[in-house]
Amino acid sequence: MLKLTRLLLFSSFILNRALFSQTPAATPSAANPVAAGDVQFDQKTDKDNDDMEALRRWIRDKRMVTVKEIGGDLSLSGEVRTEFQDTNETKNGIRQRGKNAATTKPQYAWDVEVNIMIDYRTDRTWAAIKLEFDNDMGIRSGTVNKIKLEKAYLGGRIVAGDTFTFDGEIGRRFLYNVFDSRIEFASLFDGVLFRMSKAFPSVGDFYLNGGAFLIDDKVNHYGYIAEMGALRIGNVGLNMKYSIVDWYKPYANRLNDLRYKYLVSQFLTSYQFYPEWIGKRLIKFYAAGLRNHLADGVEQTNHERQNWGWYAGVSIGLVKKQGDWALDANYQWVQAQAIPEFDVSGIGRGNAEGIGLYTNNADGNPASGATTRETAVGNCNYKGFEIEALYAFTDNLTLLQNFKFSNTLNKNIGPNLRYKQYEAEFIYAF
Repeated sequence: MLKLTRLLLFSSFILNRALFSQTPAATPSAANPVAAGDVQFDQKTDKDNDDMEALRRWIRDKRMVTVKEIGGDLSLSGEVRTEFQDTNETKNGIRQRGKNAATTKPQYAWDVEVNIMIDYRTDRTWAAIKLEFDNDMGIRSGTVNKIKLEKAYLGGRIVAGDTFTFDGEIGRRFLYNVFDSRIEFASLFDGVLFRMSKAFPSVGDFYLNGGAFLIDDKVNHYGYIAEMGALRIGNVGLNMKYSIVDWYKPYANRLNDLRYKYLVSQFLTSYQFYPEWIGKRLIKFYAAGLRNHLADGVEQTNHERQNWGWYAGVSIGLVKKQGDWALDANYQWVQAQAIPEFDVSGIGRGNAEGIGLYTNNADGNPASGATTRETAVGNCNYKGFEIEALYAFTDNLTLLQNFKFSNTLNKNIGPNLRYKQYEAEFIYAF
């Protein structure tokens, strides 16, 4: 085991030398410390500590590269979150969560979460990483191994002009990190992105973001997305955005074909201002409508096209420091075929049983069998509202509270679901 450990550490040193061999050597000092990775060796307490210490000194003598030596700005930030959820859901009047319910899903849930963010930037290039550790709490019900790689992408500025920029990025993040919607873009964006922006001093700022992303490499299935927008039109707070996302690839299996038969376009407009009467706090009104252009009338929708969705709301305030607060309230109306059920970022329906719109399993597996008009659920076909409030106790500690409620939009499709959830979350950011 000791020999293997030494070999791995020696290999790591050789890799570092290869990656940064173009960087001039520098002697570590108090002003130019060795890399933070050395701290890990100082913390060793096993029986091989003496050997590890000798190896650490040897690596230090051979020089490990620091951020200062390679240039650029490195930032490390994080969040610790503790979350409580109270979820109520009924299906045709039958309780779905909690004691004596139709499923084993709990009504009350406690989560603990840690997010670690690393960002590195030079004049023309950058990279970003985000790791999420989100686990259920409890001695018996808790988990300790839930880890997600939420962000891992790199990018560069291809054109850097005074009023025009063109950037390229590749890697992983969520669609909602780039594209704007309250009811869609919940999926991962594993792909390539291009950003173009142009500023006109007397007109406004215009941008175009577009890219391609991987859906399933087993069948060579890719999606395509673009969003164009005009911000601060006429040098006032008027913004307009149009987006379109193509999920479709023809499949021989009919259920798979229906699962991805979505070409969704959205138009979003908003207006924001800072009135004196509330202390120059931000007020933002917004509204959007979307449509799935590929929807067909099928058995599950009573042979009708259910392909529209919209939302509208208002936001007040921004949270930047101690004592700040923010409030957002919006109403959502989403038909059954408006958005792919795996891409819904809105209120949703709860769906404790995990039944899809077209398949008995919400993950879309055709082997689970097809649903009918009486059994189809999914994450759309709802109307409801959501209220969210955020307050900063200190510059680091905030309390997030969220309440959402939805009801079945078209009661001729599937069972009648009523869903509501209250969530309180303490967030410590550093």
